[in-house]
Order: sequence, then C-alpha cells, then structure tokens
Amino acid sequence: MEHDELTRNHLIDLARQAESRGTYTYSGFLGLPEQDIYTRLQPEISFIPNTLFGGSEASERQIAVFGSEKELGYPPEYPIVVLKISPTAGRFSEMLTHRDYMGAILNLGIDRSLIGDIIVRGSDAYVYCLASIRDFLCDNLISVRHTEVACAFAADMAHVQDIPELRPVLTPQNINVASERMDSIVAGFTNISRSHIKELFLRQRVLLNGRIITSLSASPRPGDVITVRGFGKAVYDGISGKSKKGRLYVTLRKYT
Repeated sequence: MEHDELTRNHLIDLARQAESRGTYTYSGFLGLPEQDIYTRLQPEISFIPNTLFGGSEASERQIAVFGSEKELGYPPEYPIVVLKISPTAGRFSEMLTHRDYMGAILNLGIDRSLIGDIIVRGSDAYVYCLASIRDFLCDNLISVRHTEVACAFAADMAHVQDIPELRPVLTPQNINVASERMDSIVAGFTNISRSHIKELFLRQRVLLNGRIITSLSASPRPGDVITVRGFGKAVYDGISGKSKKGRLYVTLRKYT
C-alpha cells in the first residue's frame, strides 16, 4: 500500500503548508480511492479548512483544496481549466470514447494526477486539467487513435458554467429493490445480478458520499451520493413506493 501512504503523507504536507504559509494549497486530481484516503484523513487535517473540487458537482476526479476565504480573506483560484478537443475533419472522424481520449493524453507522458474528468459530447470532448499543462496539451495533442484533432482552451473555472455541454444533468431512475441495503440498490443501479455485486464491493468500486463502502448491508439516506466506478454516480432520493409483494421502489438521480 505504498501509494496509499504516499497520498496520505502528501495531503498532510499540503495541509501543513497552507497553515504555515497562510495561503491556499492544492493537490493534483484525486481518483476515488485517493478521495477515500482524503475523507478518512479528516481527523488529522481538520486544523485547516479543506474541501474537494473537480470543476462541477458531477465531477468524479477532484483536487483537494486547503484554506478558506474566511481565514485567508480572498477566494481560492482553482488551478483547473477546461480544454475542448474536436476533430479537424468531422466527416471522417471516428466515434471516440472516453478511453480513447484518455489513452491519447497519457501517451504524451502526462501524469494521471494532472487530468480530471473527460466529458464526451458527440464528436467533441471536454477535458478538465490542471492549468499548468494547458499549453502543452494544446500544442501536442494532435490525434486520438486515427483521428486528427485540435485541442483548444475552452474555459477557466470562472466561466465553465457558460458551456452548456458541461452543465450537470440528473436523470431520474426508479428501480425495484428487495431492500434499502447497498448491495440491492447497487444491483438495481448497475443492472448486474445481485449474486455478482459482492465483487464490486470487494474491489472497492462502490462509494457512498466519497467514501469506499465494503459493507453490503449499509443503507444510504436520502441525499446521499452513490458512486459505482465504471457505472456512474447518482443522488439517492429514497423510497417512493412499495409493490404488492413487499418490494420497494426507490428513486435515484443519475449524473449524465
């Protein structure tokens, strides 16, 4: 678990730097397992205000921000920008996936911690990344698979809301479950048989409010955020009804 220990020490160091220097400090983008470390670390870093931010409320990958406007007297300047990747010849472009874009970016030698969420909208993709690699990406990302592309700056965090394609959309989902246990809800959310759900928990792919959940019998509360890596993220709204056979209808709002 060397990586976990490095992440833990790095976050503690950022918290101490923010306190001693009287300025904001920022981590790179944290994946869900790293965000779980951050959440569990709260008792040790509570001496400085801190939060997670990824660019929007729907962001999966997020940076840790240490410091607050109340204490420092000025708002944070999040070091995140959005880049837009578009095919240069739309008629002949491939249908590219999230994996295609991520592969092309990482093949440039860029560390994963510099890249946030990638949102694919039709033939275009929007990439959240640290501002420090903005120019490098724009200059060097010229193709994704066999498709020639152009990469350009789209927005900073002050103007990201001006891009309609990046506004979070929550789509209601009503699912029929045996109980409010997490394994039952995750089975309905992912359309995976309940007998195979245990594997998702064992592989630490299920999170509740940003924290890895290993207990299949845990129960979410209305307003909790459920994330299943590889399947998406949704707000749990609770029970909406009951069938004649005693099964429950529950409502989720999935980020799309």
